[in-house]
Amino acid sequence: MSLFKSSLPVGFLFPYRHPKAKGLVEGTLYGLGSLFRGVGAALDELGSMVQGPQGSIKDHVQPNLAFAPVQRKPDVPVNAGQVVPAPPAAARTLKIKEVVVPNKHSTAFVAANANVLGNVKLGAGSSVWYGAVLRGDVNGIEVGANSNIQDNAIVHVSKYSMDGTARPTVIGNNVTIGHAATVHACTIEDNCLVGMGATVLDGATVKSGSIVAAGAVVPPNTIIPSGQVWAGSPAKFLRTLEPEEASFIAKSASCYAELSAIHKFEQSKTFEEQFTESCIVKDRAALADPSNSVHQMWEYDSQTALVARAKR
Repeated sequence: MSLFKSSLPVGFLFPYRHPKAKGLVEGTLYGLGSLFRGVGAALDELGSMVQGPQGSIKDHVQPNLAFAPVQRKPDVPVNAGQVVPAPPAAARTLKIKEVVVPNKHSTAFVAANANVLGNVKLGAGSSVWYGAVLRGDVNGIEVGANSNIQDNAIVHVSKYSMDGTARPTVIGNNVTIGHAATVHACTIEDNCLVGMGATVLDGATVKSGSIVAAGAVVPPNTIIPSGQVWAGSPAKFLRTLEPEEASFIAKSASCYAELSAIHKFEQSKTFEEQFTESCIVKDRAALADPSNSVHQMWEYDSQTALVARAKR
């Protein structure tokens, strides 16, 4: 649950963050904890080396595929992601020397259960929402600034096409890819909207300031001129873009950029922060309840809104 300024008591600092360790004892314990965790990770790596490739690790945390690498292949150009050395365990057991990891701007948001894999670049303020998949395994995917890939959308590329051309996917700035849309080996220029459930196929180009209507299927190698609305299956010209529709495209991009900042903050919280916030919500509800006389017996901290001590 989010805490917004309009509903917080006077003096509450937003956003609330669990305070870091202070003082000699707390700082020392925190440092020792970090040391022990590092030693544990090193011992686990040593044990894996001793076991060799036949060793099995049954107790482990599942990897977070929201932001994951793929193996680098010599015949696939890396035009969006970053090439880095493979982790020691992967290099040893899978005989992989290099992997390609996504290149994400610090202000971009990737939902925890989205999949952004390999040769992918995400621009400033861009967002990839819940259940969406950007698979840059056999070519590159570029997403510009303030563009949003909404829930359950799929973005992929092609290594081989019917005409023999390998194609990346390029999505420009201020683009909205609607829920459950499929964008495959094509180009979506700036300030466009691809509606919910629409499909844009290999080699197609959607020129700037255009809309692909919900459920439409844009055939391969189709070019949608700037400022038009296309709909149907196969998609055909429907009409010219209205001024209010052009403003909606811009508003959709800006609103999703703002909303993604809130979701990014919420997902960055530690367990301690989530627990403290739940306590804040409960205590604030008690303070706001006029029928609850119990809260009159306590003094509340202005920063956290938690009970500080009994009134004297």
